[in-house]
Amino acid sequence: MTEPTPLHPTPGNETDAQVHVFSPNAGLIDGVPVTAPPYGDIQDVILSILQQRAQQLGGPTPATINDKRYGGVIRLLVHPDGVTEQLG
Repeated sequence: MTEPTPLHPTPGNETDAQVHVFSPNAGLIDGVPVTAPPYGDIQDVILSILQQRAQQLGGPTPATINDKRYGGVIRLLVHPDGVTEQLG
């Protein structure tokens, strides 16, 4: 079963997607639960959803990722072709 793609607030809005990762198979994107399939990785699912969002908007999607597994926060820019860049 495919997880629904959370929609970006509005086209052209530069507000970061808020991502929270709780375990290897569970997280939230803008408050919407996402899960990885059995033997899958939540990181792959999240990047795929952010790439879909970027494709829908026709441009890069910024995201702030708070990974509770490691206690770290990172900002990424996800492009429609799947390329990711770390932001300051």
